[in-house]
Amino acid sequence: MDGVNMKYKTILFLLISAGYFPLTTSATGMTPEFSVLLVNADDNGASMNVTNTDDKAALLYTTITDITGPQNNDVKIIATQPIVRVEAGETQRVRFVLDIQKPFAVEQYKRVSFEGIPQKKPTGTKQITATIRQTIPVIIHPKNIPEYTTPWDKLVWTRSGNTLTVSNSSPYVVRLSQQISTLPSGNKGMLSKTWLLPGEKETVKMTNTVTDSQIKILPASRFGIAVKDYVAAITP
Repeated sequence: MDGVNMKYKTILFLLISAGYFPLTTSATGMTPEFSVLLVNADDNGASMNVTNTDDKAALLYTTITDITGPQNNDVKIIATQPIVRVEAGETQRVRFVLDIQKPFAVEQYKRVSFEGIPQKKPTGTKQITATIRQTIPVIIHPKNIPEYTTPWDKLVWTRSGNTLTVSNSSPYVVRLSQQISTLPSGNKGMLSKTWLLPGEKETVKMTNTVTDSQIKILPASRFGIAVKDYVAAITP
């Protein structure tokens, strides 16, 4: 979930501390039913329930963010109702449809954000309202590719000096924690993001020279749940 901007929070704190004006603050939240949106090309779309957890009605604003990467721009996904009013405590079913630009053979990865926009306050009301945006991954699974629930075991790790290079030659999106460590020494490094796209490669600078023969990662399941640590071999 994206937090409230730190600069905004600092300004708000200073205003309240200085006593410039009496005010109340509130936060709106649109909570998706699941932490990952899975879409099968065979179905040409998917749906997600989103609940307004605030005590007031708000507009649910749904946006899709494309992710730059190899073979990752063959499909568009569209929210059929990008802006819709949701009453307090009510649930809105958001429908997504695929716009397939051309046939694709590897999973596509995007991100979808759900943001609650509160109702406009009466003129003269001194109130600052913070909107909270929840952003979750979108994985679009192509036709004619079997489902595979542990794609992280297809990653290839190679070492060179104080760096590790990870390659994803599979047709699957791999999601995992950014922190990695080698075994048995515990040499640590950080990936630049929490996913690896099909055909993607990343080189990570480790704390020390890599001499270990194993790497420990913490992958995330297809449903967004962290699973137990996974240990893979490192190729010299």
